[in-house]
Amino acid sequence: MTGSDYQDFNYGDDATTAMPVADEGAADELTAAAETAGPASTADGTITRRKLLQGLGAAGAVGAGAWWQFVHNGNQPQSAVASKRVDTSVLEIGSTDAAQTQSLAAGDVDDLLSQFGVADNVLLTPAPIDQRVLVLIELEGGNDGLSTVVPYATGAYYDRRPNLSIAPESVIPIDSEVGLNPQLARLSQRQVAVVEGVGPVNGNLSHFEMVERWDYGSTQGGNASRAGFLARVVDRIDAGSPVTGLSVAGHTPRFTNASASTLSIENLNALKVLTQDDWIYPIYRQSLASVSGGPVANTLAGTWGQLFSMGRSLQGDIERYDGDSPIVKNGGGLGRQLAMAAALIKADLGIRVVHARMGGFDTHDGHNGRHERLMGQLDGAVDGFLQILEDAGLADRVLVATTSEFGRRVSENASGLDHGAASTMLLFGPVAPGRVGDPSPVSNLDDRGNLKTTIGFDRYLASLAQEWLGVDAGAVLDNAPAPISILA
Repeated sequence: MTGSDYQDFNYGDDATTAMPVADEGAADELTAAAETAGPASTADGTITRRKLLQGLGAAGAVGAGAWWQFVHNGNQPQSAVASKRVDTSVLEIGSTDAAQTQSLAAGDVDDLLSQFGVADNVLLTPAPIDQRVLVLIELEGGNDGLSTVVPYATGAYYDRRPNLSIAPESVIPIDSEVGLNPQLARLSQRQVAVVEGVGPVNGNLSHFEMVERWDYGSTQGGNASRAGFLARVVDRIDAGSPVTGLSVAGHTPRFTNASASTLSIENLNALKVLTQDDWIYPIYRQSLASVSGGPVANTLAGTWGQLFSMGRSLQGDIERYDGDSPIVKNGGGLGRQLAMAAALIKADLGIRVVHARMGGFDTHDGHNGRHERLMGQLDGAVDGFLQILEDAGLADRVLVATTSEFGRRVSENASGLDHGAASTMLLFGPVAPGRVGDPSPVSNLDDRGNLKTTIGFDRYLASLAQEWLGVDAGAVLDNAPAPISILA
């Protein structure tokens, strides 16, 4: 067995590790082990940490017994457990007035479509609302909006960044004032909207503080016991699908405390235990789904049952994209994440929200080279993802949106940029192409030399929830922030 055969994966917020599997005799051993462990909960039904560990220990006993049985039966996955049918029918997986300060004249649409390379000036329009998927890409570290969407016609930008600015002739123009980073060449040929001036409403520009606020969709912080923002969204649109929320970057607080089914994964190999029917995997699934012996064991069995139900929903093998695929070759780590997302979206599991993450944007030094590389990978990953969906006939169903905890300081600091406030977010898919929102001018900075926030990040999240997914902003965000118009 290779190490890749045993990959960690998360389902919702419960981390689980693949291990060998038991047959019927070992299942009896598990029951005995669970009974020996004593009561699995306190008088009020609360599962304590000690008792949870006892339950996990009992599951480990099953694994050990199963492996012994497997080896001593000539490596043939035949057993009474494997031949039993497990009834999973009872298992269930949990269940405006838009404000916009800058708009396009109707006559400008064709020019913008031509500028962004949209084929035959045909505007991609959104699919029915119950078919739409939101893909959120977290640019971790604080992405510099001015290096992403460059104010190439603004002298103050070049005055404040004599060494870290991008030359006007290199920029891919959006209009006569701003343009895309030259590394976003592929994406410039797609339907792109840029949302300027998005940032914190208040706060100290700490990574930890501002990431938490984005995670929980709260402008004030203090969210330790609250469900994550994406958790609240998927709970509102949950239709009982095998998977409603998906993180391809491993665990994220954004799905914390979701009632809807969510899956966190970093490697498709982790799904082997759910989908493969050879070797030891069938025994493994049947054994773990049959665990009993108290609240802890029943909870574990229920979780495994939900996972295996999801596995049965996967039709055939999940498509994989290797290192020679454009999305991986050009998109690096983010490309691998989005390749997984594309494969699982195509598997028709009912996925509605996807979270991905790309690190490295905290460019206190070496900004030019580092940010250029990151923009190139973002370009390759997202373009490859959109191409896969286009080839599958799903382009009108998916909106890709970037987030980042804050922007960077306008003035350079040697070879880097310090933490800033407002930044620029990118949207790809059936959106109104061009500039959206209320630009934050370089000539009018706050008292720390940062771009002022003109669109609170909660309004940006409100737009994704309400405009794209049809979830009322007031139901998932405090104070019902007004969304901005983003759709074609």
